[in-house]
Amino acid sequence: MSELENHSHGHSSSKPDFQFGEEIEIEEGGFSFRPILGFELEVDGTAYMYSDDGSVEIFLLGGELEDEKSIAELNDQFSAEFLENVDYYQLSECGTEMIQGITGFMNEIHFNNAEEEGLGRAIICSPYINQYFFLLVIASSDYWQDQGQDIFNLIKSNVHFHSQFKPESVKMEFDAHPDLTQEIIEALSSQENFFLRIERGDISLLLAARTHTTDEEIAVTDILEPGGRSLYHYEPESGTFSSLIYNTPLVSNDGEVCVSFPHVEQQALIPGDYQLRFKTASGEPLQEVQVIIRAGRLSEWQLVDFNFWLALHDERFNDPVFMDQFEKELFHTLENELKPLKISPGKIECIHPAQDELASFALINIDTDLADCSFMIAESINNERAINIGLVEEITKGNPPDDAQVSAVSTGSPGMIMASASPHACILAQWPVFKHDLSGLAKAILEQMVLFCGSSAPTIEDQNNGNFTLDPGIVRLLRQHPVFHNAH
Repeated sequence: MSELENHSHGHSSSKPDFQFGEEIEIEEGGFSFRPILGFELEVDGTAYMYSDDGSVEIFLLGGELEDEKSIAELNDQFSAEFLENVDYYQLSECGTEMIQGITGFMNEIHFNNAEEEGLGRAIICSPYINQYFFLLVIASSDYWQDQGQDIFNLIKSNVHFHSQFKPESVKMEFDAHPDLTQEIIEALSSQENFFLRIERGDISLLLAARTHTTDEEIAVTDILEPGGRSLYHYEPESGTFSSLIYNTPLVSNDGEVCVSFPHVEQQALIPGDYQLRFKTASGEPLQEVQVIIRAGRLSEWQLVDFNFWLALHDERFNDPVFMDQFEKELFHTLENELKPLKISPGKIECIHPAQDELASFALINIDTDLADCSFMIAESINNERAINIGLVEEITKGNPPDDAQVSAVSTGSPGMIMASASPHACILAQWPVFKHDLSGLAKAILEQMVLFCGSSAPTIEDQNNGNFTLDPGIVRLLRQHPVFHNAH
């Protein structure tokens, strides 16, 4: 970063009229932008712009997002690196803001350099599953108050993202999970036939079709089993829908749509080629289709691991002694609840969100925040073959929020695992509702787990003991899901 020169500027009563040049693509960063005419410009894998008098500086950076990397923490890191030569700086997180339809984390910047006070903002987002974009604008205090915020907003509106870091097309078995096979297929055209080969011995699958942006509408339009029989057909334009396996169309506004098999008791995977088609609202190609297939025989007992993401203000969750006791009680309670299904809890891991994430996601509105929260949790976990559960302070719904509160909710049916990030990868529970009733929390998790793992069958409460019971066919479906694994 170059040092800001010591300038003093008067306030202007009229807003600045900036002119922008031709779009420049930073291929290695996965984005393009339009520079401000009259500003100095340096492009070298990143983009750096500054005014002639040095009173405003602009920095744009993009790159590949490593697995389990928090973009909120990257925002602090990149801001600190850019500001390393100033005398003093302070970063203050200030919530989220949209950039080209993508939710970004914001930092407000206050700094002093050569006795001059300066202000600014930095925003970071993940426009694609494994990609980040970072924008920072700083200026002298007078300049910022006069036109800095306008520059920040104009630069944001003149940025476009390009999917630059696609995962390689692979078909492999997970070393730690030999019963699972994953396949990733890239650049599938909208409405192109997708053939999925099922082998003898395959018992269940998860499939996620993803678009290049996280705000694109995508739908499954057809599922045909080997032999050509239609299991599912949906026409988004007319609303025409028929299905032997789903009660409602498979459509999502979050850039990812999920399919699970089997989905109903009478269904089983048939060896051969299944045929699927997907449609994006824009007609643009898909980014990828990810498939996870589980094979082999089911043991009598199934294990399921849990990741608990604790977006809570309760300071006790920072106490190692309290956390140890909490995890033991949680394990015992889940064990009792799952025992009738011949399912046992396996590993339980508790994850604390970064401070920026805690501030943004302790209170969740399921109509506006659910997908973003699921992304955050999926980016934070270490154990991917597990059910992600976010414990939050409050869950509301409605935009604007209504008075109704929700004690627990699933982001989707069926939800994806083994994905670096997904808007359909978690269950959320409102901790204040359950903090004195871990048994109630375990029941709520089981109820959401049934929905999360692909079944729309309701649970039935046993009036004698208050436990939830499930139809044996639904239990079989649940135990086949790829998130479960055999107890050895």
